[in-house]
Amino acid sequence: MDDAQIVELFFRRDERAISMFENQYKNLCLSVAFSILGDHGRAEECVSDVCFRLWNAIPPERPRSLKAYSVRITRNVALHYLEKEHARKRSAILIELSECVSEEAPDMEEGQITRIIEEFLEMQKPLAAKLFVRRYFYHENVREIADRLGVSENKASKILSKMRKELKGYLTERGILIE
Repeated sequence: MDDAQIVELFFRRDERAISMFENQYKNLCLSVAFSILGDHGRAEECVSDVCFRLWNAIPPERPRSLKAYSVRITRNVALHYLEKEHARKRSAILIELSECVSEEAPDMEEGQITRIIEEFLEMQKPLAAKLFVRRYFYHENVREIADRLGVSENKASKILSKMRKELKGYLTERGILIE
């Protein structure tokens, strides 16, 4: 069945449109989703969302190339999943750091807090500084950082916890922490 016939099934609200779409383009969409997400389960979930979006978009849309249209939707859905995942990671990391820096930081010239944190990191052992930067600036998972730096996850977590406490004191001394 060609694209025009499948699109016509969508227009008639014939449920065979979904199975025909899957027969033609599911593997392509899975490949696109997997290349973005790096996870087979999430790629499958993404393709399910693509089918739902196609069902809701056709009609009124009448794509000339169902292949290109579905790949574009797949890419957008996968990127949205990725964005949501990164937002959750950022939130978790900000919660970790919230014990050091208040959301209501005092008026300071832009970059001053960054310079103070850089001073703090220069005083740390190289391993601790690398852990801190990878966790709080690159938003990496503690297990990945530990593996990369050749330490146990437990040791990495303890070093980061100690550094957060020290950073809190360091920032307090400089009038940045508001309790």
